[in-house]
Order: sequence, then C-alpha cells, then structure tokens
Amino acid sequence: MSNVELIIERFSNLQFDKSPIIIITGPTGIGKSSLALSLAKKIDGIIINADSMQIYKELKILSSQPIEEDKKFISHYLYGIRSIVEKFSVMEWLGLVNETLNIVSVKKKIPILVGGTGLYIRSAIEGVSKIPIINNKFLEKSKRLFNTVGILEFRKIVRKIDSDFVIKNIDKHRLIRAHSVFLQTGINISKWHKNSERFNLSNNYFCILLEQEREKIYENCEKRFDDFIYKGAVDEVQLLIEKNFDRSLPGFKCLGVIWILKYLEKKISLQDAILLSKRDTRRYVKRQLTWLRHNFNPDLIIQI
Repeated sequence: MSNVELIIERFSNLQFDKSPIIIITGPTGIGKSSLALSLAKKIDGIIINADSMQIYKELKILSSQPIEEDKKFISHYLYGIRSIVEKFSVMEWLGLVNETLNIVSVKKKIPILVGGTGLYIRSAIEGVSKIPIINNKFLEKSKRLFNTVGILEFRKIVRKIDSDFVIKNIDKHRLIRAHSVFLQTGINISKWHKNSERFNLSNNYFCILLEQEREKIYENCEKRFDDFIYKGAVDEVQLLIEKNFDRSLPGFKCLGVIWILKYLEKKISLQDAILLSKRDTRRYVKRQLTWLRHNFNPDLIIQI
C-alpha cells in the first residue's frame, strides 16, 4: 500500500462533524510537498502553505517553493504572496488561511496544509490570541529604543515588563513586538496570550507526521541545497543585495541566505558558503525534530 493510499484509508475511517483540514508536517527536506501533491491529485484537494519562508516572493529557490508546473495541476495558496520587506505575522497568515478555506469550501475541495514552521502549525490547530494590531508609532518607538541600547539591555527592559515571555523568546523581532504591545496596551503579551479570546480555524484536523532516519534527512537536505545552487540561489541572493534590503528582516533567516551574502561580499568562498548553509540546515532539522516530538500529536505517522 502506498503512502497516499494509507492516508486515504485512515482518513476515510475517521468520523468528522464536517470536512477536516489535513495537515502534513515534518522536518525540512523530508518530502512534505511531494506527498501533498500526490495526495491532492487523488482526493481533489488543494494545498495551502504553512512555511514562513515560502511566504516571500524573493525566495522561491532557497525556500523551495512549488514549481509552476505543479501549480498547473493542483491549486496552491499562500506561496510567494509577500515581499521580504513587508511585515507578516502569524495572525495575518491565519486570516489568509481562513479566507482560503472559505474559497475551498465553495469549490468543495479538501484543504491540505503543508509546511514545517512549528508556530504556523501550532497556531492553526490551537488558535492564537486576538492581540490588537499595533500602531506603527509604538512599533517605531520600540525599534528606536532597541537600536539605541542594544539587544542585551533591551532584553532586560522587556524582562521587567514580561519575564515569562523573555524566558522563551530572545529573538530581536519578538522582543520588539512584546515591548510595543505593552507600550500601546499597558498589558504584557503573556497576559494577552493567557486571557484574550482565541482565533481558531477549525475543530477538525487530520494530522500527518512524516519521519525518516535523521542521517537520511541530512543527506536529502544536502542534495537539495546543491540543487538550489544549481537552480540559481546565488543570483536570488544577489538580487537582495541590489535592492538593499534591511538584513535584519525575518526573510534573511532563510537557510543559506546569510552565507551566500558573505560569499558575494567576498568574505568566504562559495564552497564554504555551501558547507555552512548545510551545517545550519542540519541544526534546523534537529530543532524541528525536537519541536515535533514535544508539540505535535499526529493522527498518522508515515515513515518515508
């Protein structure tokens, strides 16, 4: 029995109040998109992106977005829909997913949510707190303070506001968001998460986790990154340089971007850029596996 046949059999045997959202997740490079495409063809489904880097239209190669030929056969949503310079939150993503689900419902298609971004997957299943949209003046004030005092001192400031949040969040952008939320509302972000009403997509999910031997995942990722280079990843990053984008933007965290930038600036060789990108990918896979082990409860586990 093929993996697609196994999914269809298990999916058909479960009872749902209404048509569920199928979620396919797993570590990067394991074959989520390929399986989703094969499944969508069999069940008259559509594919919705749940990868935070595949949102950006400037990162088609390095974020491994679906090729145009695949999009001709199966409808794909939320891929390459934002510029790397645009702010994009998980709440915005959920809103767009919800709009897509309404379209899918009218067309009587089965939605398949595909990706490895843990925050997106968890938010889709558990919902997110309805924190108010932050006015730009508060966001800019927080950014100015961050740039003035630096990340270490800024972290101390946010810790006084919300010690629980700082324990789990040390990223620049999350710290700035936490500070700006408090500036505008007078309530720290942890209290918003705890007390506010949550926005949920659905109560019906069929969750699939893809697993594979770790060394095989690493091997797949290394081959895939070589393919990225062959397809033009260096040129993709060169365009980011030419457009003079702010390198602190979230999109610059896409695996490979930072090291290819250093190569283009003649700080390291291309070979070193590739090796360091592959190293970072292995580390990312480890983090994904840890997150999935502790935070994802699948209805079906498939060994690839």
